[in-house]
Amino acid sequence: MKFNIIDRVLHIIYNQKDIKSQELQNIREIAHIYENTDVSTFIGYNFSIKFVPSTSFLYKYNKHVDYIIVYRDGDVKTKEHELCHARFYMDKDYKESIYLLWNSIKDTSKQYILDMLLRMKYRNDIDILIDEFQAYYYTEKPNFFGKIVSSI
Repeated sequence: MKFNIIDRVLHIIYNQKDIKSQELQNIREIAHIYENTDVSTFIGYNFSIKFVPSTSFLYKYNKHVDYIIVYRDGDVKTKEHELCHARFYMDKDYKESIYLLWNSIKDTSKQYILDMLLRMKYRNDIDILIDEFQAYYYTEKPNFFGKIVSSI
């Protein structure tokens, strides 16, 4: 695994040989607690350094980073998605702009988006769902959520 700190975000980049490593298992356990859902099928992870227990090998970064993102080497799309989560967490103005965007969407469209994210196994927590919405909104094709959102 590679570890890079960029703008107080720890990038953990793994490859195929790391899949069964103890370090990646530890990361999945933290992601599971953060997401409060089964993350075994996820290929990227993200969480605040505040969720890292002092017993984790990641704890040594607690004075240098605010957020941690994890993605497979060469997977640019997942990297961009996870970076959106870091920005949502760390940039107050960006987060406010996302809530303005969210509040501009019709209620029926919001429900469609929420239902879709819940089917994708994200936790039923409005803040987490809006965070997931913005990450997909900015990293996927315009019709990812269907025609109802591609016209925003």
